[in-house]
Amino acid sequence: MKTSTALKIILPLTAAAALTAMALLQRESGPKLAAAPPPSGDADLGWVRCEGRVAAYPGFDVTVGTDLGGTIESLPIHEKDVVRKGQVLARIDDREQRASMEAAEARVREQGAEIAFQEREVNRRRQLFRDGALDRRSVEDAENQLHLAQARQDAAKASVDQFRAQVSKRQIQAPIDGVVMERFANAGETLAPGARILRLTNLGRTRVEAEVDEFDVSRLKAGNDVEVSTEGTMGTWHGRIEELPDGVGPRRLKPQDPARPTDIRVLLVKIALDEATPLKLGQKVELRIRPVK
Repeated sequence: MKTSTALKIILPLTAAAALTAMALLQRESGPKLAAAPPPSGDADLGWVRCEGRVAAYPGFDVTVGTDLGGTIESLPIHEKDVVRKGQVLARIDDREQRASMEAAEARVREQGAEIAFQEREVNRRRQLFRDGALDRRSVEDAENQLHLAQARQDAAKASVDQFRAQVSKRQIQAPIDGVVMERFANAGETLAPGARILRLTNLGRTRVEAEVDEFDVSRLKAGNDVEVSTEGTMGTWHGRIEELPDGVGPRRLKPQDPARPTDIRVLLVKIALDEATPLKLGQKVELRIRPVK
């Protein structure tokens, strides 16, 4: 009888203890939240995702202007025109500079005649000096006049070179092969020194500049494979990292994913394209970069 009563008391206590232990065990070994993948990483392949823009290589997207002010005499070039290096794009009115150059050229010829006269005079006086008809000072006076004429001719030649350079600068030439992307002026306008006239770009020398989150920088190196795509265009193009700058900066492109922060700093990674693409200069693109293994 006592044994039966003891069992009735012990069994509920044992069951309660077991339930308590199971609850504690579940609390300690319950499901844990998995670490979130990097915001720019690809969940399946581990590739780095980012955005970028198509840009020209340095030196292949240039603004053409004028060092000297003046009125545009002719500007036959229009947007989308293809031009060659050295081709005359525009002409600035150079009548004043040409007149000054011609006047300087006349002084050169004048001093040339003076030099010829002074050379003959020096030779004549030297002969008279040898004959004893003139003293040494008369010869030196003639030689000084010859030197002065030569100096005046040198100054006139320098003026010719100066005005010729000014005339040349008023013929605006293409510094590179390229396409006219923008035109900032028209014939008949008067420009100030340093004013812009045209923008030229060599569309055969373009690449992608990608903004990679600073937290993904350590996963990249030069030569990494890159896939490039864009909304509204079918297909994917391939490239590779060719340049990793040494410093990060503020983000300039708005991320496609609204959940990604906009105040994070980025590295402007340069991507060389392996093939021709229909992408336009300045077009925004999406990239996947295979990281370092």
